[in-house]
Amino acid sequence: MKIEGTIVFQKNWDAIHALTDKNERRYRYIVNRGSSRSSKTYSLIDCFDLYARQNHSKRLTVWRDTKTDCKKTVLNDILKHLKTSDRYKVEQEFNKTESIFTYATGSTFEIHGTDDEETVHGLSQASAWLNEPYKISRETFDQIDQRTADFIFIDYNPKKGHWVEDLMKDPRTIVIDSTFKDNPFCPAESRTKILSYQPVSLCDAVLSGLITTVDAMAYDLAENVLNLSVKMIKELTRCRENHLKNSANAFNWSVYGLGEKAERPNRIFRWDSISVDEYRAIDTPVWTGCDWGKVDPWAIVEAKYRDGVLYVHELNYESENDVRSKMHHTEIAQISGDEEGIVSWMFTKLNVSKKAEVICDSNRPTKISVLRRHDWQAFGANKPKGSIIEGIDILHNIQVRFTSSSTNIDFEQENYSYSVAHDGTILEDPEDLNNHCIDAIRYVALYLQSRGVIKKY
Repeated sequence: MKIEGTIVFQKNWDAIHALTDKNERRYRYIVNRGSSRSSKTYSLIDCFDLYARQNHSKRLTVWRDTKTDCKKTVLNDILKHLKTSDRYKVEQEFNKTESIFTYATGSTFEIHGTDDEETVHGLSQASAWLNEPYKISRETFDQIDQRTADFIFIDYNPKKGHWVEDLMKDPRTIVIDSTFKDNPFCPAESRTKILSYQPVSLCDAVLSGLITTVDAMAYDLAENVLNLSVKMIKELTRCRENHLKNSANAFNWSVYGLGEKAERPNRIFRWDSISVDEYRAIDTPVWTGCDWGKVDPWAIVEAKYRDGVLYVHELNYESENDVRSKMHHTEIAQISGDEEGIVSWMFTKLNVSKKAEVICDSNRPTKISVLRRHDWQAFGANKPKGSIIEGIDILHNIQVRFTSSSTNIDFEQENYSYSVAHDGTILEDPEDLNNHCIDAIRYVALYLQSRGVIKKY
């Protein structure tokens, strides 16, 4: 079966089959780095689908941080793409329950999530694909890597620092860069949206040094005394319109338009990591922060404080509903008849010390009562008006270090940002996003300052 893929597909297909002088596979790691709508996902779907049709008994796996998320995103794209290209169930069968495609060649294309630790540590494959692995730790990748025989795909938007950058230094890695302009099938509305991010400061006329940003904003396009090319005039016109519509955004253009790494101008924190062993070696009292989440992430974070540094370690990030869905029937039986029984069950499972004070989001008093009834020293965080900004100020005035295994703390501290007004002004209040672990950490910081452990500045 011949597949008419995009340029990005062809580059990946060539990378799979590239050989060294010794007739060995040249590339172990194939990293797809690029903007939104650059055809990365569909190109890799085509590569895996065609590879499974042409090769016998190959297990091909695709991973995200949770299987639920992998099914909602990658699997949905696979089904949509294969049906559109008339390849769905042609020489293959799809097991909806297990999310596995089985081909006539005996090869399989499987959906997985790294939240299933037993699968990560027990499953071996010919080839693996890590889709947008922002929340997948390097340690988890290493487990998948050592159980993969042939090659590994990784695709991502470089919107934050990531261990993938270290992998790019390996001589067996090839990096395939792409943007939405490389995708002839990019929907017109998506293309228009991405182009709406481009600011005047990043148009060709300014970047080439022919004109400054200030002058470009007032440049007489009709007179065109600088003899800018038709292409430059057209681009400058569009970029100026972006400013008038308040859609111009340098960060969004760099990441989603050009596929380049950039930092949010309204980012709040910049924390560094330490190893789990270093964290465990710190001999100080332990506190626990808890931000409840039935549908949203249920963030439980352990913390230690010493010499002006708050050290934090992620214990849980799964929502209560996700935790329940994975419980064994014997575990479900343990909490049956008690609506909040999952609270004590989880804290027992995580081995949260009953000697440590647990500072919880105060909006679930019944859950706090459950912990207290089971002898945890739990109480609600003090959250008067202005406490969010006060907590941010405390965390700004000390150093914060997170353990290398705390992937969700890492993700949140990179993406937690101040709100931005329609005119682009950065406001004092933060966005109500990427803040589940942050809130748990903030509760601990506010409490430690109230107790005099963290000094007021």
